[in-house]
Amino acid sequence: MKILLKNCKLIEGLRDIIIENDKIIDVKPSEKSPLERGTALAVGCVSTTMVDNFDQVIDIKNKFVIPCMIDAHVHVRDMGQNKKETWETASLAALAGGVTTIIDMPNTIPATINLTGLNAKREAVKKAKVNYKFHLGATENNLEELAEILDSDPLDVAGIKVFLAGSSSNEMVSGEDKLKKIFKLAKKYDKVVLVHAELQNCLDKWHKKITDKCIQNHDLIRNRECAIKGTELVLRLANEIGNKLYICHVSTKEEIELIRQYKNKKIFCEVTPHHLILEKSILDLIGNFGKVNPPLRTSVDNQALWEAVIDGTIDCVGSDHAPHTIDEKIEDYNNAPSGFPGLETTLPILITEFNERKIPIKRLVELTSTKPAEIFDFGNLGKIKEGYFADLVVIDTENEFPIIAALFQSKAKYSPFDGRMVKARIDTVFINGKIYEFNAE
Repeated sequence: MKILLKNCKLIEGLRDIIIENDKIIDVKPSEKSPLERGTALAVGCVSTTMVDNFDQVIDIKNKFVIPCMIDAHVHVRDMGQNKKETWETASLAALAGGVTTIIDMPNTIPATINLTGLNAKREAVKKAKVNYKFHLGATENNLEELAEILDSDPLDVAGIKVFLAGSSSNEMVSGEDKLKKIFKLAKKYDKVVLVHAELQNCLDKWHKKITDKCIQNHDLIRNRECAIKGTELVLRLANEIGNKLYICHVSTKEEIELIRQYKNKKIFCEVTPHHLILEKSILDLIGNFGKVNPPLRTSVDNQALWEAVIDGTIDCVGSDHAPHTIDEKIEDYNNAPSGFPGLETTLPILITEFNERKIPIKRLVELTSTKPAEIFDFGNLGKIKEGYFADLVVIDTENEFPIIAALFQSKAKYSPFDGRMVKARIDTVFINGKIYEFNAE
């Protein structure tokens, strides 16, 4: 199957992209049609490249085209939590958001902390419509089981996730000695350690200290001190041991300052759209629908994160797609779970924000595609380049569109961004060279 995509607006300018089977085989400047060159030929002629040479010719009509997002931070759920989300619905949500590759977190039921859990997920993932890998979960006593898995050099394992605090259905790790053992294991197998850096003993202290338990105090109860101390701890240990470290969902100015001090070729960090854009005052309007760990912070933190995006301190954007049922989210503060869906909103929101802030879209592509592909070893993904997989997203950036959570493909039809206007709509997605049509199913 050979496809010509005409008139694609790339970062480099207007280009034609030629796809054969699942790969890009050529990217070249778009040629003017014979009519544009002043000849008296009919409208619809296809430049100087004959239509007969292709099985399909698609005119992109000068719309923006970038590599599809690789989302390294997704909670697909499924299995014991399939009422919240399944691989099928998560895949549809991903495609609707211009995401064609996801890495699933281990806090599922069963958890991905041993070969039994991994094989259960491998069975569930057969429903997926996107590319995928898995993060294994580290606990305080499963290093031998992780080593058993990693000894087989599995291609579907991207990293090892460590939770320093309890959240929904995960086992946490505490203590420097235990963390060191995990970091050394990861170094041995050249795997990235991903860390949720809030310290549980610190959270426990603040939970007792803040007596008024309500969503407006979520960032006090899960106090910034806990994220800062956890980040400092893992940075220090990773610097000592020399393993690859990926700090998830950085949320505070102080964490960014620490990461800058320790930053090297093996230290990576991630930001989410909600920590970049939203601040805690929005919780007065949306309540528990904005409850997330780590919490939404302040405008000062937002600004520090944007500065880190611009100067390169932040390596990746992850959606932290964490769906729950609406019935769960409308419970009282203490019982409502943290997290909300993000696969369908991340790219539209970020493209809009980057354009408004006049940040080059090239930087967005690095954060959402190029760097995740490099960190998690996805080979020829993340670039629009000859020899790379044809995972491409076509985006309408000329018109404004509302985010309507009720129309999400995800089972979780709510969002802290519900009703927000974006100037970026996902028009078409190509995954492994095949076009995905949103209304086909």
